[in-house]
Amino acid sequence: MELSWVQCFLLGLVFTYVRAATRNIDMGYYCTHPGNRVDISDSDTGELFLDPYHASEDCSVTLVAAVGKRIFLQFTDISIRGISGHRDCTDELFVKGGSYGGGIRPDSSWERVCGISHPDFDAHNRHVTLKFKSYLHGYGHIRIRYTVYHSAHYDGCDGYTCLGRDMCIDDSLMCDGVDHCGDNSDEEHYSVGGCGVLHHRQWLKKIGIIAGCVGGVLLLIVVTYICYRRKRR
Repeated sequence: MELSWVQCFLLGLVFTYVRAATRNIDMGYYCTHPGNRVDISDSDTGELFLDPYHASEDCSVTLVAAVGKRIFLQFTDISIRGISGHRDCTDELFVKGGSYGGGIRPDSSWERVCGISHPDFDAHNRHVTLKFKSYLHGYGHIRIRYTVYHSAHYDGCDGYTCLGRDMCIDDSLMCDGVDHCGDNSDEEHYSVGGCGVLHHRQWLKKIGIIAGCVGGVLLLIVVTYICYRRKRR
């Protein structure tokens, strides 16, 4: 079925207002329900949160991105009882690239997170597993931003390549007020002269989509009319 020019124009407007696909995940759900795999293959970014957490929590969740993608974590707002970098954390969050079931116990190969800050974590994997356990105290909180990307070096990039990392992120994540690269290059966008230039280019791209769709319909109408005239002769 052919689309009318009105339908194409409306479709173009939909493209104009497309934003990054976002999914936020309540980690608390995976403290009480079986099955800890969360499919984020249709997402570009989102937040994983446990706010607040309570005493005696025992949670495990694995994020699963699309094939060929990788997951980057930023610990944007955490308060896990203890001092970061020391062994006196009462409550503990462990992170590791890969898919691990709820019965797997973290060992020294897992990254241990506690305190009020932690460096960004690049899973280099389409899976990343987080395990959290609180003991007697609780009443802290965890907020982690995930960003889905692929390797610009191996796969090329039709979005934006972060300046400090081999990360190709969707261009809808650029200049959205959130640091997805970890070095803020997607917000400052040094390589093309700032976010103002980016917004201008994005609008030109969207206008091009609309114009191309409308032009295609007009061409179809002209060809159909010519064929009709020839048959009447």
